Amino acid sequence: MRNLVSRILLWIVAVPAIISLILFLPFRNHLALALVVVAASALGASELAAFFAQRDAGYRASGVVIPALGAALPMTQLLIMQGVLSQTAVSGVVFAVVALILLGQVARREAEGFAFTLSNTAANTFLLLYPGLFLSFIIRIDEFEGATALLLLFLCMVFFNDTGAYLAGMAYRGIKSRQAERRGEEWAPRFTLPVSPHKTVVGFVAGLASSVVTALGARWLFPGHIQISAGAAALVGLAVGLATISGDLIESALKRSATKKDSGTIIPGRGGILDSIDSVLYAAPVFYYLLRTTL
Repeated sequence: MRNLVSRILLWIVAVPAIISLILFLPFRNHLALALVVVAASALGASELAAFFAQRDAGYRASGVVIPALGAALPMTQLLIMQGVLSQTAVSGVVFAVVALILLGQVARREAEGFAFTLSNTAANTFLLLYPGLFLSFIIRIDEFEGATALLLLFLCMVFFNDTGAYLAGMAYRGIKSRQAERRGEEWAPRFTLPVSPHKTVVGFVAGLASSVVTALGARWLFPGHIQISAGAAALVGLAVGLATISGDLIESALKRSATKKDSGTIIPGRGGILDSIDSVLYAAPVFYYLLRTTL
């Protein structure tokens, strides 16, 4: 019930807010949306750092450094889109930040602290890349003509996938559970993954179908903005659908490693920032590169 309420709140509050940002504030390459992406990446990195701290008592990082790592790549991409930096800046930022991460491991006051050099370096480098690198591709979608329509299409494919999979899976589990109860048996989904044992084949298929139908529907409703063939639209929907599901499963694996149910508590009834953007993370670069090949 909690998940259902959180999804309803998401559709009532968060989704209209994001759509409004895209539709009504498209100025300067959707600067308002880009700033939200940067903030979400910074907060997501802070939640991810808590995962590392949970698993490794020796992990240490500043409360300022962690969100800065998370925001580095999205902010770089934002500055590129605003014409402040060139496209080559991304590789320069990655080099500079990783170099500073490595150099920072030298400045330890006690010799015992070097026992955590490898784990701290790996953790901080990962914080630079996840979620920041993945979220940067949302900002990069503005490279394409008709970016407003493309951003809306992308978010709708992800949101409909997530919601369609949840509703179909919930309905299927309810029906099967009642049937098993009448027979005096216990029921469990035949298709289960240890990382997320409550997911079902029905939910998986419904999520993929939702993304494909969304892509095809957008092409039919807005042919002037979504100028790709029906086959290409179906392929985009299928690929984004698979990436959406993968992002959700990957974040579940990270939380299981840290023995956490939610990534945080910043969103009442939903959990943390990572809990809300996990589906977007893997889907954004997939959608971007598909646009590069189909438009």
